[in-house]
Amino acid sequence: MESVKLSILIPTYNFKIGIDEILDCLESIEDNLRDCIEIIISDDSDEEIIQKKRNKSLKQHFKNYFYIHNIEKHGAINNWNKLISKAKGDYIWLLHHDEYWQKEKNIIRYIFEAINTKKPNVLILPITKLKTKRIFNLNFKMIQKHITFKKIMKTYINNPKLLIKSNIIGPPSALIYKKNNFYYDINLKYLVDIEFYMRLFNSYNSKKIILGTKYFDLISIQNNDKSITNFLQKEIRSLKKKEKNYIFKRYNLKFNLFEKTLSLYSYIILKLYS
Repeated sequence: MESVKLSILIPTYNFKIGIDEILDCLESIEDNLRDCIEIIISDDSDEEIIQKKRNKSLKQHFKNYFYIHNIEKHGAINNWNKLISKAKGDYIWLLHHDEYWQKEKNIIRYIFEAINTKKPNVLILPITKLKTKRIFNLNFKMIQKHITFKKIMKTYINNPKLLIKSNIIGPPSALIYKKNNFYYDINLKYLVDIEFYMRLFNSYNSKKIILGTKYFDLISIQNNDKSITNFLQKEIRSLKKKEKNYIFKRYNLKFNLFEKTLSLYSYIILKLYS
């Protein structure tokens, strides 16, 4: 019996466009890789977001496919943690409902090759943002690369508290990491991913944290009305301040002048190139 190599964990909430994109991606996975993959979808939506016929088809094609519709809503962070607790794979990929991969690029085979040859503790995938901008009652789709220069990325990985100043990693979907006993902090909302990255990177040798090839990037559907950022829009400023203080106190953090200058420099450079 083949062991589960990769757990793809998908939390979703009332965003059918996003989940349909992901399901299309799952159905494109090569047959010979399917038995090594576990797929768990935890659905907080008001009604079941996946049609029964499609759900049945996925179950037939993936022996480790599980769909759970939560009658009682867990909320975002609790839903992530619930999925992580159920994962049986050697590696975990928490893939949010507004991120997906380009089917023609065969990202799953690339992930398996990276895991098998390099045996990383963390694989960081590049992100491409897909935004919709409304101008004169017309919707325009805009593509923006989430630029992360290798040298800057390595600096932040070696000193992950810098991520508090600027999240150059992207959303949790960008990370595929070796299964451990880490969960997301339910006391946080806006900086919950940053705090998780800090713990994760601090626990591993940076040489075992590798950057994915730019060709195999994820598409992130930005400014959709079901994103966590959108839900928190009105309280982001106060939340960010409160949660920064929480993280600083919890880990007894301070920034020296060099770190402040470095983070400002990195922010400006990345903004100019994005």
